[in-house]
Amino acid sequence: MHIRPFRPEEDLPAVLAFLQSVERETGIAPLGESKYVDLRGPGLGSGLIGGDGEILAYAHVLDHPASELTEMELVAAAHSSDGDLAAMVTAVLGLTPRRLLWWTFGETRAARFAAPRLGVHRRLHKLVGALPLTESRPETGDGRVAPFRPDIDDDAWLEVNNAAFHGHPENGGWSRSDLAKRLSLDWFDAEGFRLWWVGERLAGFCWTKRHDGVTGEIYVIGVHPDFQRKGLGRQIVVEALWYLADVGCTTALLYVDTVNQSALRLYQSLGFELARVDRCFVVPKVWPHEVQ
Repeated sequence: MHIRPFRPEEDLPAVLAFLQSVERETGIAPLGESKYVDLRGPGLGSGLIGGDGEILAYAHVLDHPASELTEMELVAAAHSSDGDLAAMVTAVLGLTPRRLLWWTFGETRAARFAAPRLGVHRRLHKLVGALPLTESRPETGDGRVAPFRPDIDDDAWLEVNNAAFHGHPENGGWSRSDLAKRLSLDWFDAEGFRLWWVGERLAGFCWTKRHDGVTGEIYVIGVHPDFQRKGLGRQIVVEALWYLADVGCTTALLYVDTVNQSALRLYQSLGFELARVDRCFVVPKVWPHEVQ
């Protein structure tokens, strides 16, 4: 299999078509949002295409600026071989001196290849629940809920988000540029970006995302450390889920790291059930002999 660098100006339509074909086959989005956003621009990471005539595999590689880690996501056709995938990962290893982590989603071709060979670094649970909730909408008390106002609430939100997710590999350390990229996406809706204010302070938020007319997602939820351990997180989540129900959603989904047991208990208490497990694997600098 021939492997070459991804050239956005030439290759983007073909790669997007390949990703869409894999998603149709598996029912799972083949790239996580940060990689998909980067693929379409600004191209802070890099991509590799594998195939001979047709695309058999695509790998997207993105450094974490706040750490010494590089993340890879590898999308493979169902008829790709183990040798094809091993070659792609070896090529990715040649791109970065950093520690390489590999995210896979559900039981895709890439996940079935990685699982018996690599150690697991993290697991994310995809949880799904029915709307509307049986739990009543919360009273805001001395707080108030308002939609996000672009260019007005940016700094307040960044302060709360970065305090709530200090040290988190995906959600922590966001900049204005990171926020602007998400605000520019087709799915962004300011009404669904729910901010919980206490007086003049932003205490927390729940950013929702609508996938279609009936499915909504808890995209990110955060509470400033000054307001944590007071039950506010549950109130914010419940308010956001009622918002999704109000706009017609009958199903809600979200992702929770398996080490976050308090969040798992919260969502289970609201009726959410496990739908899928996503895994992040640690990639050694040299592949085991049997997959060379």
